[in-house]
Amino acid sequence: MPRFILCAAALLALGASVLRAAEPAGAPLPLPELMGHVMQRNAVQLWAWTETETDAGGTRSGEPRSAEAWEDAESDALTLRQLAQVLKAPPYDPGDPRWAKLASDLEAAASASADAAERKDVSALFKAGEAINDRCVACHLVFAPQLEVKPAPVPL
Repeated sequence: MPRFILCAAALLALGASVLRAAEPAGAPLPLPELMGHVMQRNAVQLWAWTETETDAGGTRSGEPRSAEAWEDAESDALTLRQLAQVLKAPPYDPGDPRWAKLASDLEAAASASADAAERKDVSALFKAGEAINDRCVACHLVFAPQLEVKPAPVPL
């Protein structure tokens, strides 16, 4: 019995090493991983700079208030711009012209966000954040409609 367990463990280890060898360390992330773990996380960080929360304690804004915070907001926007560029190239570009257009639109909106942060322009930062969200939703509606929840119909 112990030999069987040792052989099974050795085969599992060999199989795992073969699977790891089949995917080089520099292999690109699968699209769902890129979008879910990299793009979404960065977009949420960027949108945090334009959040406003109101409750019984008052209204609070995520608006950058220091030079360091403005620099972070610009960095978040530039990262999103780079991610949009990544989406326009293989292996992510599916060859559909709508994909390239939507990725370019996202890149432009992220550039506007970076420019707004560099100028410390809160109004432009808010506007760019909305444009980024609009671009994300537009792409999802075409290529991943299951990600967007359609609003309930208005009762008549």
